[in-house]
This record gives sequence, C-alpha cells and structure tokens, in this order.
Amino acid sequence: MLSVSDTLTAKGQSKVQVLWELKAERIDDHTTRYSNIIHATATPDFLEFIKTHDITLEQAARSRQAASDAHNHEETPNFAKSIENKALYGKYNLPF
Repeated sequence: MLSVSDTLTAKGQSKVQVLWELKAERIDDHTTRYSNIIHATATPDFLEFIKTHDITLEQAARSRQAASDAHNHEETPNFAKSIENKALYGKYNLPF
C-alpha cells in the first residue's frame, strides 16, 4: 500500500510518503511467517519542514527509522494475530 502519512514530532507535524509491504509466507500446514516492511520517502512538505526546523535529512531519517521500528514492534504482532483469527474463525480482530 502506498500512502501519504502524517509524521508527528516534538516540533510539529508534516507528511511523508510511505510504502507498506505486508507479506504472509507459508512455512508449513500450521505455520505462516508474517512480515511488515515500511519504506518512507520525504515529501516536498517534509523537506521544507526539516529545513525550517534546522534538522538534517540524516537526523530526520534516523528519527523516522526509530519511530517506524517501534511502531512495527508494537503493531506487527497485533496484525498477525488478527490475520490468524480471520483464517481460523472468519473474523478479524477490530480494533487493532
């Protein structure tokens, strides 16, 4: 999925383009590996935001990576469990 998403910081918010790649790989009859990969790209709005706040692209990239890692660590198990419940019981867990 490709989206333009809000990015929230202590200095305010901006927008980044985010490519989400969700994969479910069959391991065996009882096991599936779920992965969630995120690739964020700076928008012109974001580049202006970091320039205005005297933030380098490298600093912004490190912060964005840390935020994405934390988000993935928290949410991926919830997504995986919801997909498992859909497969087993025909119903997703909502809300995540």
